[in-house]
Amino acid sequence: MKDQIIFMFSGQGSQFFQMGKELYEQESIFKENLDQLDATFQRATGNSVIKYIYDEHRLKSDEFSDLFYTQPAIFMIEVALANLLIKKGIRPHAVIGSSLGEYAAGVVANVFHQEDVLNSLIDQVLFIKKFSQPGGMIAILASPSLYEEVPLLHHHSYLAAINNESHFVIASNLEGVKKIEQYLRTKEITFLRLPVTFPFHSSYIDVAGKAIQNRLSELHYQTPTIPFYSSVTGYRKENMNATYFWEVLREPIRFTSALTEVVDHDGAILIDLGPSGTLANLAKAQFKQQNDLSIFSILSPYADNVKALESVYSKLSIHDVGKSSKQKIQGVHGGRS
Repeated sequence: MKDQIIFMFSGQGSQFFQMGKELYEQESIFKENLDQLDATFQRATGNSVIKYIYDEHRLKSDEFSDLFYTQPAIFMIEVALANLLIKKGIRPHAVIGSSLGEYAAGVVANVFHQEDVLNSLIDQVLFIKKFSQPGGMIAILASPSLYEEVPLLHHHSYLAAINNESHFVIASNLEGVKKIEQYLRTKEITFLRLPVTFPFHSSYIDVAGKAIQNRLSELHYQTPTIPFYSSVTGYRKENMNATYFWEVLREPIRFTSALTEVVDHDGAILIDLGPSGTLANLAKAQFKQQNDLSIFSILSPYADNVKALESVYSKLSIHDVGKSSKQKIQGVHGGRS
């Protein structure tokens, strides 16, 4: 897969207020698609994701954890950013998502339609809030072996993801989260409570499973038109259905396994379309000994998002992404549509 372009889509925990605002103000294609998706959200709920996340009184550092907005917002931002790149001529040769990010990846791979998925996500959020017990997810900076070695961890939580040899994520109910955080503080183990208010990727959300799968069964699924790599199986996935996209929320995340499958040793261009660049960081850690990869993130609460987008345009204008694509990329090198 030499110099193939891979789009990566992150899931819950990567969101923050004002995410993508610079692009919203300066990139008309991004704004138009985000507005279109927000109109769908407004018709379904009477509320606006855009007004909520771009409220001038909200700081990037404020906690953004209301599931009613977080899941739709992440999905909308990622799909709008992907559509921007595609319309500029930067087309992925493969897609890979982590958790909720698989829904955005599915849209880009033409598995289903963006408005249909957004409407489904809106209902799924309501089912989770109605049926599942609250909880949380914790990223722990330690060897994943700690999970099996410490009874408190494996008795009171589920292993939601293993990101590398010193980074894993657990999910638990509120009581479990409280006990685990107390233990980690006592042992001086670095951890981060993710801005997620329900214990996804665990049996704690199983009670909502039937309702969510019934809602997902209303979608029309197609075979991906570009390779789709699954963080549920860790491999390429070709047949999609309601059960699979429930498993995306329920089963452990195998993003790094899937990323190993999609990236070979002849090089690749990885572009993180998530809000915070978390998957780009995971990819850099995973392939730190590999020099033939280019890894980009565009959105971040700490960097100039427009300049980051320009760096992607600049890099890909050098690579053979097709003559027509190359002309389009060079034509918008200033970062505006």
